[in-house]
Amino acid sequence: MEEIAKALELRNELDNLRPIDKEKEAIIMQKFRLDWNYHSNHLEGNSLTYGETKALILFGITALGKPLKDTLEITGHNEAINWVIDLVKGERPLTENFIRELHSLLLKEPYEVDAITPDGKPTKKLITVGSYKTTANHVKTKTGEIFYFATPEETPAKMHDLLSWYSQKTKEENINPILLAAEFHYRFIRIHPFDDGNGRTARILMNFILMQFGFPPVIIKTEDKANYFAALQMADAGNIEAFVTYIAQNLVRSLEIMISGAKGESIEEEDISKQIAALEQKIAALKNK
Repeated sequence: MEEIAKALELRNELDNLRPIDKEKEAIIMQKFRLDWNYHSNHLEGNSLTYGETKALILFGITALGKPLKDTLEITGHNEAINWVIDLVKGERPLTENFIRELHSLLLKEPYEVDAITPDGKPTKKLITVGSYKTTANHVKTKTGEIFYFATPEETPAKMHDLLSWYSQKTKEENINPILLAAEFHYRFIRIHPFDDGNGRTARILMNFILMQFGFPPVIIKTEDKANYFAALQMADAGNIEAFVTYIAQNLVRSLEIMISGAKGESIEEEDISKQIAALEQKIAALKNK
């Protein structure tokens, strides 16, 4: 695939710039951390703006008028990715215990969410942390159909199979880490092992795998949500290459950012999400006057 070849070429360019100056690396990782926290949570409906996310992570300033749950989601996600980034430096293998511990850090504490029964009726669902689901989960597609994930009874065996598959893949010669990380993300999402937080967990695990192989994290931007879900749906239809290509395209962007940062160039782009966040803050300030 052309995108994978491009990513591998850029990774080689990045390797030639290593070791990266510590100050430059800190700037790069702060950008990735802020973007990752904002976009991964906003994809799932978190209401904090980019500016509010930045203020919370860097200065501990909570946003006025925003749900406590949204603040906890950001702080939990930040703790989870910091934990994972630290583990990349070590030799801890990816296991089921690793994944459950990550989920506990991410969600922090039990809570209730609105849910829909299989026959379409609204209900409440208790979300536990660090434990596999105890009730079935599903999603309603754009066509109105209900897509069912693995049942609670199937989940332990399917997770065991997933980690066995991953362990075997890592032992292969000429391993393709981009393909491995993207396919792991897809397989994990199809199981949906937890009651909540599966998307955020999948993206963190994918990035853990990529970072272990010397790549930067992939950031799925909130404004690209439709393309992200479309790529997952194409994989559902048997075209896993479409999802791998999508991940590789986003990885190329992260590599370009990291290379620019390693060279001492500016890596702060004025993307649309940040412009919208700034506009939202101005509107909120006017309303409070």
